[in-house]
Amino acid sequence: MKYLTIKRGANGVRQKGFTLIELLIAMVVMAILASVAFPSFMQSVRKGNRSDAESSLMRAAGNQERFFATNGTYTALITDLGFEDGGLSEKEHYQITITAGPTGIGSSYVITAKAVAGHMQAKDTGCTVLSVDSLGQQLPDPADSDCW
Repeated sequence: MKYLTIKRGANGVRQKGFTLIELLIAMVVMAILASVAFPSFMQSVRKGNRSDAESSLMRAAGNQERFFATNGTYTALITDLGFEDGGLSEKEHYQITITAGPTGIGSSYVITAKAVAGHMQAKDTGCTVLSVDSLGQQLPDPADSDCW
């Protein structure tokens, strides 16, 4: 932007500077850019935070298989799989839970990561709940969504 040259000031000296209108226009342009860019930025952050759920699910599934190899059955207790703090994921974006699979907890399981209520991940449209089962199937299906 060029400086606006004002011919004469009150004391008769030439003055240079931005007018109030130019400053207001610049502020409006910055506000419009920010309002467009911020939601996109937040969605990128949420997408990055999904790795917290993915790593916690894979860790729980691995520990569940280790538990099965040792005990001959799967467990429904998340603390048996090394999760403390009530089953929160490592970065505390997700709550990890275990439920029985279609053939019962002794022979199958479903591990679910659900976004913690009130956390920014709870606004991750369509990807607030991720699951993996004892067969390694991921839900929602990676072929149908971009959550994984």
